[in-house]
Amino acid sequence: MPTWHRGRDEPAPPLRVLALLALVISCVPLAEAQPPSARDFSGVYFPAPGTGRQRLPNPPPYTPAAKELADAYVAQFRIEDDPGFYCIWPGMPRAPWGAPFAIEIFHRPQDLTIFWEGYGMYRKVYMADHNPPEAILPTALGHSIAHWEDDVLVIETTHLKPYPYMNRFATTSDAHIVERMWLEERVEDGQTRKYLVDELVVTDPKLYTEPIRTRAEAVHRPDLTILEYTCSVSLWEAFLEERGLVLPDVDALPDPSN
Repeated sequence: MPTWHRGRDEPAPPLRVLALLALVISCVPLAEAQPPSARDFSGVYFPAPGTGRQRLPNPPPYTPAAKELADAYVAQFRIEDDPGFYCIWPGMPRAPWGAPFAIEIFHRPQDLTIFWEGYGMYRKVYMADHNPPEAILPTALGHSIAHWEDDVLVIETTHLKPYPYMNRFATTSDAHIVERMWLEERVEDGQTRKYLVDELVVTDPKLYTEPIRTRAEAVHRPDLTILEYTCSVSLWEAFLEERGLVLPDVDALPDPSN
């Protein structure tokens, strides 16, 4: 074993090390417990009871041409023809946060990654100040770019695929969505709970005569985990072919601004 060499009055090296550590620790202030950042949405959430489902105007403010499509759709399609029964992604702006499935968010400085258990949906929200990528193709959840206004995340979404199901919240590929998303803490039954609030304004002049405003909330549920949810679009396509049903071409609607 190594031998320590020291003078008669010199403390053993292990004691000198402990003394030095004690001096360093005494000079460092104790860190105070910090509340979760208002700018960090990371975690698992669940649609809030009574407030999780989006509230839409009834009837929707359709343009005259869109109203004709909606009436023809209702006359032709039945409730069991709903695309949700055939695993068609509801996408934006319908995804937040109405279906009774967990949602998990991974929040980084450059982006948010949002997983919906329902339909296995995946969404990316890029921060405008971190060199976001350009949109490549229209998708169900679109291309989303965000920036901060204080502690509110403002998200602009474009490049959406058309969603021609007129008994739901239909949108064309011209739809433009602006979201304002933030966190709130609320005391309920003596417990403090964290809520994610999402306000959306949807502009789609081919379908609607005015912007549609909606709001949804989800409560933080760290006790939940995301489970697997699998689907197949081919089931829906085969059913439409069997029934001889043709979806309305919402993108062919006239643009009132032209």
